[in-house]
Amino acid sequence: MLRLDEKSSVETSAESNLVYWMTLVDEQFRKKDFGRARDYILQGLAKFPYHPLLLDRLFIVDRRWNSPIACSKLRLAIPNESDFPFLQQCYANEEFMQQLLPMGRKSHSPESILSALRNNEFSVAQSRTMHRIIKKEEGADPFAISLNGCNLKPIGLASLVDIQIAHRRAELLIGIPDHEDRQRASAITMLLVLDFAFNQIGLHKLTSLVLANNPHSQKSTQAIGFIQEGFRRHHLRDPKTREWLDCYENGLTEDVFRENPVIVRVSKRLLGRDITLRPA
Repeated sequence: MLRLDEKSSVETSAESNLVYWMTLVDEQFRKKDFGRARDYILQGLAKFPYHPLLLDRLFIVDRRWNSPIACSKLRLAIPNESDFPFLQQCYANEEFMQQLLPMGRKSHSPESILSALRNNEFSVAQSRTMHRIIKKEEGADPFAISLNGCNLKPIGLASLVDIQIAHRRAELLIGIPDHEDRQRASAITMLLVLDFAFNQIGLHKLTSLVLANNPHSQKSTQAIGFIQEGFRRHHLRDPKTREWLDCYENGLTEDVFRENPVIVRVSKRLLGRDITLRPA
């Protein structure tokens, strides 16, 4: 039987072993106790600063995934149960969903929508996605939500999907069903997501797939700084018409983002600041 001093020595030795901390962390991930996993990761990093395995796991449960994303007239809000009617409305709009999620369209039951809204605190850990509802300040509206004295009307969806932890990469999706709202809010939404991705959460690259039958969206994507990296012929198949669809593959890396004069000019005009500057 170990004496007290021997037991203490064994525990100290274990805590000095990276495998010990990785085992603790991964066990919490298996249990889906992501809050406790984050606590163990931070304790492990105190002993193994800047270790890539621990940093990757911290990235998954980083609190900054829930950081506010907003400007004076627009907010990218974390979805909650009050957004249920708007999400149902979006999912029922087949034309909108075809453009937003050509590869991932599926039926969403009311129960599945509500379940996702109730369990969205660690969405990156659970599904490698981050979803936000685009909301603008407006007067009385059946879907309007009062916050800080302002009525916020949901007008669209903004998401980062297929988040690649090791490569710090994600695919960007932005969709606004109403044409008038889209004209006014799409550029601001794009800038807010770029600011979040590169300056707050620390992604290295964003990608965007655009259907070839949507030339306006492709033109807008390139205008804000994305570079066309490929053309995927017959890459998707419309589940309804069974027609094969072509799509453009676009990418924006952090270095290109920080050197882009268009983003500098547009972000100063629409957000009142240069988002290409590195955070202090």
